[in-house]
Amino acid sequence: MTPKKRMIYLALALAILAGTALACGTGYQTSSKILGNSGEVRVKMKDPSGTNSTSVEINEDWSWETISTTATLSLETGRCQATLSGDDGNVLILEAAAGNPAKATGILVTDGFGEIDLETDCPGGQNLDLLIAFSR
Repeated sequence: MTPKKRMIYLALALAILAGTALACGTGYQTSSKILGNSGEVRVKMKDPSGTNSTSVEINEDWSWETISTTATLSLETGRCQATLSGDDGNVLILEAAAGNPAKATGILVTDGFGEIDLETDCPGGQNLDLLIAFSR
């Protein structure tokens, strides 16, 4: 194998390793269940400390759908403010601290991809668990 090919393979391996490390940094994961016109999405972050912003998929087939939403936020340590935003400009704000979960209910509209926006600000937060129950 030529030195040039070795360098290409090494660079590729390092890029994959770096991408994996970045993805695991917050330990972000989602899971969802949809049953007819309702369901739930669970968002978990192992280390949500600081400010994070992402989109949460409700259902890719539900673009610009109005959903009735109940969200529950809890975390193991620290405190956290989570803001769920719909495409219509409506927001749900949850403020939780360790041992003191927060709950909010409201109406949101998904965007063109069936998603809503999630922003978190969690100084010192650990093991965030956000459950978003919804129906249309």
